[in-house]
Amino acid sequence: MQERFEMAVLVVFAWIVKLLFLLYRAIPFSLPFGALLFLVKRYWFAQQPDCIFWYLTVAAAVFMAIVTQKHQYTKDNPYRAYIGWYGRLEKMADGLIAWIGTVKYFTSPLGLVEDPGSYRIRGEDVRSLIDSELRPGDILLRGFDGYLDGLMMKFTGGGEGMGMNFSHAALYLGDLNDTRDKPIVARRLQVLDDKGLWVEATPDQQNAVRDDEKYYKEGRQKVVHSMTRGVFVEDILTFLRCDYLAVLRLPQTFRLSPQERAEDHSLIANLAPDAENIRQMLLNGQAVTSAEVLEAVHLSALGKIGSCYDFQFNDAKTHQRFSCSEYVYYCFKSVHCYIGLELKKHAFLKIFFPRTTITPSDIYDAAIKHKKLDVIWPR
Repeated sequence: MQERFEMAVLVVFAWIVKLLFLLYRAIPFSLPFGALLFLVKRYWFAQQPDCIFWYLTVAAAVFMAIVTQKHQYTKDNPYRAYIGWYGRLEKMADGLIAWIGTVKYFTSPLGLVEDPGSYRIRGEDVRSLIDSELRPGDILLRGFDGYLDGLMMKFTGGGEGMGMNFSHAALYLGDLNDTRDKPIVARRLQVLDDKGLWVEATPDQQNAVRDDEKYYKEGRQKVVHSMTRGVFVEDILTFLRCDYLAVLRLPQTFRLSPQERAEDHSLIANLAPDAENIRQMLLNGQAVTSAEVLEAVHLSALGKIGSCYDFQFNDAKTHQRFSCSEYVYYCFKSVHCYIGLELKKHAFLKIFFPRTTITPSDIYDAAIKHKKLDVIWPR
């Protein structure tokens, strides 16, 4: 008897929680609908009682909240059975508890989301990529459902088809170790001095980045990319928690055609010696291997760790700060004239805040258009 009473109390409590959530969800619907009804009442039906106005507002809001709810309880186990009236009560309790498990809360700002879902890239996809697909030097493009920055990027132009899903770019470095890689970290870092001018980082500033695990840490299967904290190293398992993913790779060997060599299309002046040597080999008609290019890419990537993030997307030509895709663009600077990475004009709604930059969608589009980067995943 006590067990049945506890079950009934649980059902009542769960229904109260459900009702409160429906009222919470009704707020976004009730505000615009209430404003519309207010105008209608004021200008066309001023003589109607106020209670009708409120009844209609609440009824419409609750109706929309109920209609748009996502979760409908279904039995996860086909062998589960609910027998008799107590079984019906238990089924109701199970359904409401299952629904509670789909509600996620956020604290900044305080809010609740029903059934936010999980990442589309599943564990088996990640395992397949890590075990047999990824190689050092691969470009990684990822995207998410439901993030405002991804939506805004779609309105800035560029990106077609699948490319429109990508809002972030990174570089897979593979295994890093202190003996080989740590001395390279931050050696090309630039910082602002007291006068607001960009200058080369001092040895102490470089060492501070090298010793900061938020920016560099040796280990297996590392990704390097630029986010709000700047350029830093991250584990591949953390990076691959996303909804959309593409892996791009240089071919094993390549050379420029006579038409491509007719004019120097290099996009960055004053290249480092290793990158300049590759560029000259291409312009002289020589074959270049991906291993040669990726060694220069590796050095470029590590050398800029610690650099600030380019929040304004307007530093693509000076390479002192980096957005995610500007960073990938910089790392492949020795072969821009070959793989089709180039800066483009972007503007929100094609009018506001124009910038000359490169986006993750641009990188994917270059792979599809120029066929100079292989799309390794998805196949």
